[in-house]
Amino acid sequence: MIPAPAEAAGNTNNAAVYKRQLRRVTMGDRGRTEFWAFMAGLLAGGVAAILYAPAKGEDTRKKIRETAEGAYHKGEEFYEKGVTGAEKIYHDGIGKAEKIYSDGRAKVGETIDSIRGKVCGEEASSETVSKAKK
Repeated sequence: MIPAPAEAAGNTNNAAVYKRQLRRVTMGDRGRTEFWAFMAGLLAGGVAAILYAPAKGEDTRKKIRETAEGAYHKGEEFYEKGVTGAEKIYHDGIGKAEKIYSDGRAKVGETIDSIRGKVCGEEASSETVSKAKK
C-alpha cells in the first residue's frame, strides 16, 4: 500500500518508500505514454492549422487524413527505432556485465588458489620442521 503524501511527509522513512513506489513505473511505460501524447498534440496542431486554412471541405478532409496517416507512420518508425536502439543498449550492457562477472570470478579463483598455495606451503614447511624436531 502506498502511503499518502501527507502521511509520508512527516516520516522520512515513509517518504522514501513512497518515492520508490512512484518510480516503479518502468521507463518503457512512461516513455511510450509521453511519446503518444506528443504525437496526439502534433496531430491536433496539424488538424487545427489545416482547418483554419481557406480550402474546400473535401480538400481539407483529404489533407487532414493524409497528415494524420503520415504522422502516424512517422511515429511508428520513430518508436521502432527507439525500441531497437534501447534493445541494443540493453544487450550490450548484459554482455559487459557478464564479462565483468566472469573476470571477477576468475580473479577471485586466482586469489583463492594463491591463498591456498600460501596456506598449504606454510603447513608443509611447518610439518617438515615438526618432523625434523622429532
